[in-house]
Amino acid sequence: MNSQVRSTGWQSAALLLFLGLASSGLTLSGCSKAPAPLVHFGGQTMGTFYEVTFAPPSDEVDPASLQQLIDELLAAINKEMSTYDPTSEISKFNESQDTEWFEVSPRFAQVVYHSLQICELTEGAFDPTVGPLVDLWHFGSKIEDRTIPTEEQIQATLENCGYQSLEVRADPPALRKTKPGLRLDLSAVAKGFAVDEVSRLLSAQGVKNHLVNIGGEIVARGWRGPDQRWRLAIEKPRQERETIQLKIEVTSTAMATSGNYRNFYEIDGVRYAHTINPATGYPVQHELLSATVLTEDCMTADALATAMMVMGTERAEAFLYEHLLAGYLISERDGELQTSASPIFAELAGEQ
Repeated sequence: MNSQVRSTGWQSAALLLFLGLASSGLTLSGCSKAPAPLVHFGGQTMGTFYEVTFAPPSDEVDPASLQQLIDELLAAINKEMSTYDPTSEISKFNESQDTEWFEVSPRFAQVVYHSLQICELTEGAFDPTVGPLVDLWHFGSKIEDRTIPTEEQIQATLENCGYQSLEVRADPPALRKTKPGLRLDLSAVAKGFAVDEVSRLLSAQGVKNHLVNIGGEIVARGWRGPDQRWRLAIEKPRQERETIQLKIEVTSTAMATSGNYRNFYEIDGVRYAHTINPATGYPVQHELLSATVLTEDCMTADALATAMMVMGTERAEAFLYEHLLAGYLISERDGELQTSASPIFAELAGEQ
């Protein structure tokens, strides 16, 4: 691995289980059978919404107490990894020009470690250091008058990017950049991690059957009711109103979807989408509109979905087959939507 991981303090995540990715393009719907009595609550976090649905194991479970624990957990994660908070750990790391070890929380270091693994697995299609390029193309936190960057600006910004210039260690947890101007953006993985953490909290509280959704990044654990899987829906791209492309039923799976059909702008008839190719520094220009992935954990699904959008249809299909991953791709060819699903996706997701 080119990026230096200086600790064996973490076990490698299950990158080769299933692949599933969810964004705002994923919605929930009920089962056809009579639903079991479920508890539902939600709120705001990470600039989006969160929802928790679960089958209470007993009357002793207090939803209000659970929600308080979840709100505190999400606030802590946000304080570590939000680039919108100038006092967060990631913001302080980004502002630092120091190339010495920078102490961070164990969770922050864990997410970076896992991100670097996926960088290697996808050969750089996923890269959390492209934040400066996202800003340069006016898709970051400060959206100004949108103009096309010059080639000189793009190349100069690329000089400060590259996951190979980022190091992480577990004990004591810390990061180090070898380029003073390198900056991190974990927006393609932090929500997935937060979903996993909320799911772990619920399991630790005895709530085994639950569904967690943060801005479309989803973990489903256990069952909705007796013999009832959790039912999810993938949105059809480029529709004026939310329209379902595909319904699936899952249990004990994470799911995420990434797409280029909402966050974009056009100049002189050319569409510029928010997904930036780390290799070129330019927004991707291809026919792939959305990618959905099923994995064991949502952090992996979140990152891999982004990687799929960078790869494009043919490369993403090959990647899914090569690594035995469960993915569902929607492309647009000659004005028509075309779909492709890996064999494992069909096995894991009961299509409706």
